[in-house]
Amino acid sequence: MSFFNAAPRRRPHAALATALCLAALAAAMPAQAQSVLDKIKSSGQINVGYRSDAAPFSYLDDRKQPMGYSIDICGAVVEQIKQQLGLSELRVKMTPIAVDRVMRFVKDGVVDILCSSTSDTPERREEVSFSKPIYIDGVAVMVRKKDGISSIDDFKGKAVVVIKTTTAAEAVEAYQKKHATGVLVESALNADAALSQLQLGWVQGYARDRVLLAMQLASLKDGDQYAILPGELSKEAVAIAFRKGDAGMEAVVNKAIAASVSSGKANAWYDKWFVMPIPLYSNKKALGIPMSSELKASFESTR
Repeated sequence: MSFFNAAPRRRPHAALATALCLAALAAAMPAQAQSVLDKIKSSGQINVGYRSDAAPFSYLDDRKQPMGYSIDICGAVVEQIKQQLGLSELRVKMTPIAVDRVMRFVKDGVVDILCSSTSDTPERREEVSFSKPIYIDGVAVMVRKKDGISSIDDFKGKAVVVIKTTTAAEAVEAYQKKHATGVLVESALNADAALSQLQLGWVQGYARDRVLLAMQLASLKDGDQYAILPGELSKEAVAIAFRKGDAGMEAVVNKAIAASVSSGKANAWYDKWFVMPIPLYSNKKALGIPMSSELKASFESTR
């Protein structure tokens, strides 16, 4: 006997109640999928998620207020939403999110937009949607100058350390398969451990996203003893994340990015956070990362 046949009969009024509940749920589902802008309009509030430890994209100033490149861009997004919804006022609730919860908070609607250093990957697109790129980064390699390594191609038979569970490990492996470099790959639990292996000479290179390597390099007292090699092992786009399949939010976010590019604000924000000196480690330091040709092309295509 099948489970369907074995199910007990419902009384007429119970069946009617069940049918009504199912109809209500079915009617609510499409509305929920399209209701983020409506929710913002009705509540007069937008919930913005960010990471407090992802400089220069999003981190805290001396007053513990969020700042950074992504925060500036999301400020333009908030203004665009406010204008599109015809609101005279729009409250902004800033919500700090731990790195292991960012996808869940966006997917579950705890935050309406995520403004940090979030990479747009095929795996993440299974859970959330992304805007046009606001930054394009790549996995690069940092070396000690005294080891005399000037190119990624010089690593044949040499060791490179990567942080476990990051995309750097995949990038090194893919690069090695393609170019047959014979790189020896070591792993570390975190960024400090990886840097220590390079400092001690246990490895000859440390692979990580270029901007994050630049952040670590800026924290070193003897930073002039190290160099980040030209070229990347891979490329990844950083973008603003929002609930999956939300066409209304996608349109307004991309419109804000396009307007910022056209007005020149996006380029000014880039220079402010990636080229000019910024607050870092109780001091002001410059990352000195000029805009990549890929990001320039992406910005040009959004006009």
